[in-house]
Amino acid sequence: MEYRPSTLKERKSFYEHEFSIKKVKSFFKGRKLPQVCALDAGSDTGIILNKKLNGVMFYFLFSDLRKKIKKYIPEDLYYDRNTYRNPNKFLDNLNSRDYLKQELIFDVDTDNIKCKCKGKHKVCDRCLGKAHKQTLKMNKRLKKYFRKTRIVYSGKGFHIHVLDKKAYSMGREERKKFVRKFKKFPIDPWVSTGNISLVRMPYSLNATVSRIVLPLNKFQSKKTIPKFLGT
Repeated sequence: MEYRPSTLKERKSFYEHEFSIKKVKSFFKGRKLPQVCALDAGSDTGIILNKKLNGVMFYFLFSDLRKKIKKYIPEDLYYDRNTYRNPNKFLDNLNSRDYLKQELIFDVDTDNIKCKCKGKHKVCDRCLGKAHKQTLKMNKRLKKYFRKTRIVYSGKGFHIHVLDKKAYSMGREERKKFVRKFKKFPIDPWVSTGNISLVRMPYSLNATVSRIVLPLNKFQSKKTIPKFLGT
């Protein structure tokens, strides 16, 4: 099945009929829900409801998730890994670093894997398979340091969420030092060290490649394909 951008009609259909906030909440079972979410209305593909929204990232409270999806029909949907002292205050000043802790995540992306696929979205089954193998190897190594991890398919790779409490409390320098242990893996250190706090929302649509962002027990590519592609 091809990796291609979703149309606005397809995105609207997905969020009306396939996306479930209940499933999102189930992903966070046993821990607090995200305080802040974010979305891009279509900057990467240019498929966007309103051209004036191009290049704008919208931040909002988790409680406004359904309303914002309906309003913008997003290309990309994220949650903020930070726990803020005051999320409303952060929304008033997005440059604020007044947060208490941050979820540790590793991003294994096909952009960092050599492959012959040269299209704009740089993903194919072959390089995705390589990324998956690297993710499993890295996750096994992470188990030497942490007890609880969760792998999520992102559309163009995989995210490893580290859920141990001690991981949330790691400072910026501590994270940088720890990430160096995994430099042989095709990860994006910008994510792991905390320079960017956003990560794709589980069960959302990565509309740049038309794939569902899916938490995994076992990777089955058919389950990541939205219904509008004919599954």
